[in-house]
Amino acid sequence: MRTRNAKWLSNSGGFTLVELLISMTVFLIAIGAVFAAAQLATVQRSVVNSRLDQIRSGRIALEYLRRDAINAGLGYHRTGGNAPDDFARGLFAMKYDVDTERDLMTAIMAGNEINTNNRNFTEMTDEVAFVSRDLSFNNGLLVNYTSATASGSSVRINTASGGTANCRQYDVYLFESSSGTTQVIGTATSVPNTSSILLAPGSADPLGLNQAANGTGEALSMLMSSTGGGTIKRVNIVSYGVTPEGVLVRKTYGNKPGSSASEQIETRELVYNVSGFQIRYFMEDGTTVDDPALDNSGRENQIKMNSVVQIQVTITIAGDPTASSSVARSPVSLNEFISTKNLRYESS
Repeated sequence: MRTRNAKWLSNSGGFTLVELLISMTVFLIAIGAVFAAAQLATVQRSVVNSRLDQIRSGRIALEYLRRDAINAGLGYHRTGGNAPDDFARGLFAMKYDVDTERDLMTAIMAGNEINTNNRNFTEMTDEVAFVSRDLSFNNGLLVNYTSATASGSSVRINTASGGTANCRQYDVYLFESSSGTTQVIGTATSVPNTSSILLAPGSADPLGLNQAANGTGEALSMLMSSTGGGTIKRVNIVSYGVTPEGVLVRKTYGNKPGSSASEQIETRELVYNVSGFQIRYFMEDGTTVDDPALDNSGRENQIKMNSVVQIQVTITIAGDPTASSSVARSPVSLNEFISTKNLRYESS
């Protein structure tokens, strides 16, 4: 009996150690392949979702830009406001002009190929700024001023009692003389009472828009040479540009009550991974140009910005050449044509 049982056991089926090792190896390889495929699918889905988020952000940015471009010139002076020479260099990082005259802050300002971009070393990106009247100020009513006088180096804007009750420190204003010959842009560095505003030059002005009451030549505030008073409007200034890291940002300037001088330029990040940001300008005479103001070169060129009837905005989101997804590898360009209809109306 014992011999027969031993023989049966020796002939029964089973797995050898080698067979078990082979089976486990095949099983682990199969599991690894499934895991790798799942991981790749997850990565690809993440890449595609990130790409779609960037495109969605780009379209939202275009909507912001559309609103600001359409509003440009609304209630603003048709010519623009006088400002210090090269103010746009300090405020928007645009190029220096070739003269020492005061410059004009027009309702649209162009900066052509001025920002370097680490996402695209072969192409610079543009900058654009828009100015419009803030109709929420003083319930939409103009404030009348009676005179502009010197207070040391500051310009004091005088109004009737209660005239500046709604004015605030670091608000940005357009002062238009009643004669219609002088328009000056300035920052309220203080509002000492309800009948005056002070415009101090230098470090007291976080935007660099004020000129001195005791300056000479082109450095003298034009408010000191105008007589008969005029009107005060608060204005909104906004700009768009791309940082060297490829982030499209929207900046607003002044009009931030309760914030310090250093907080009067507010930056909002809109789109990441931007390799291109170009603006083209369609003019009244039918031409299309990259920069009507010719690098902001002198008043005679700056004023040409008022002849823009439409702009074309192109935002390019960089592709990732190392990505496995064709969607992520290819750059995407978003285009928008925007009317600047408010530039053609006189302010009121």
